[in-house]
Amino acid sequence: MFQESMIIPSLYTEDDQQVIERWIKHSEMGTEDNDLNDANRVAEIALCSVQGRLPQGIAIREDGSPVICRKTWHCQVPMRNDLLFPTHLLDINWDDSQPGFSWPESYYATVFPGYNVYAVTISQGSGDSHGYYDLAIGCFMADEPGEITAKASLVIQAWWESCHQTVKKFAWKELLKSGQIDAVTALRLRDEVWNKVVNH
Repeated sequence: MFQESMIIPSLYTEDDQQVIERWIKHSEMGTEDNDLNDANRVAEIALCSVQGRLPQGIAIREDGSPVICRKTWHCQVPMRNDLLFPTHLLDINWDDSQPGFSWPESYYATVFPGYNVYAVTISQGSGDSHGYYDLAIGCFMADEPGEITAKASLVIQAWWESCHQTVKKFAWKELLKSGQIDAVTALRLRDEVWNKVVNH
C-alpha cells in the first residue's frame, strides 16, 4: 500500500492535481461559475476505468451509416484503473426526442484517494447539452458521517434543480437502470425536486 504522502503524486499528474484542487474548492463553495472544463477533466479522471459502460450516442452519416459519438480518452496514469472504483448510482432517460432516440444520463460516485473526496459525475451520449460528454457535478467528503448514497443523492438533486433553473428542464422521463440508488428512491428524489421547483 501507498504511504499517505505518496498517494497523490502516484495517482495524479501535477496538472491533474491543480484541476482537482481548483474544482473541489469551487464545488465546496457552491459557486455557479465552476469551470466546465475543470468539471470535465475531473469526470474523466474519475471515470477512466468505466468508459465502456457510459452512454453512447449514435449519429447518422450522409451515406446512412451509423457512427458512435462518444468521446473516449487515454488514462495518463494507468494505475488509476486499478485504484479508482466508480460506484454506479443510476441511469435515467431525460426524454425521447423521437421514437428510438432517448437522452440517457449515467451517474457515478468515485472516491479520490489522497483527497478523501467523492466526486459525483454525470455522463451523456452526446456533448450537445453542455459541450462535454462527462461532467463532475459536485463532491462530498469521504469521512463525513452518513451513507454514500444519501450524500450523492443530495448532489444529484442539486444538479436536477440547476438543470430546471438554467434550461427549464422538465422532470426526467424514466429510470433506465438502478444502481446504488434503487428505483423507489430515484422516483422519490425526482418528485421532491420537481414538486419544489414547480411550487416556486
